[in-house]
Amino acid sequence: MFHISTYLYKPLLKIMGVKYGKNLNLYGLPVIAKTGRAKITIGSNCHIKSSFLSNLVGLYQRSIIVAKGSGKIVIGDRVGMSGVTIYAQKGITIGDKCIIGGNVKIIDNDFHPVDPQVRYETPVDNYGIKPITIGNNVFIGCNSIILKGVHIGDNAVVGAGSVVCSDVPEGVLVAGNPAVVKKQHC
Repeated sequence: MFHISTYLYKPLLKIMGVKYGKNLNLYGLPVIAKTGRAKITIGSNCHIKSSFLSNLVGLYQRSIIVAKGSGKIVIGDRVGMSGVTIYAQKGITIGDKCIIGGNVKIIDNDFHPVDPQVRYETPVDNYGIKPITIGNNVFIGCNSIILKGVHIGDNAVVGAGSVVCSDVPEGVLVAGNPAVVKKQHC
């Protein structure tokens, strides 16, 4: 199905240096931006939903995909996402055939230092940054948060509302805050 936002937004992505494959479908207008030496690559046959009625789970915002500094975001082929925030200062890689539910946050940094004294003295210079890797055919349920340094294995499922702060083995279902393995071999 053709969407007017796809037609209007693709030339802007090219001007910004965002690379994308065939059949990128945009529902509504996402925020996709990069600064400095950052890179964003979106694979073929991807769907990025940003309009309120594009996902009936209820989206809180448009999709936001931002890479800053030397950050790198790589989204594989046949990935669908709705109202997501993907923010990289180092690197976020999402494999092929992933489903990323409504309002999911994937963030490779802390935004601010955890130590209060450091936060007061040098708030921008000393916060944690570690890359995130999400394997192939992963399903991340709505309202989940994927934190810095996490690796999610192929065929894993992240239950809705989970906070993932440690690695997820392939083929398992994790859920909760913090997310823990609830079922082996989904």
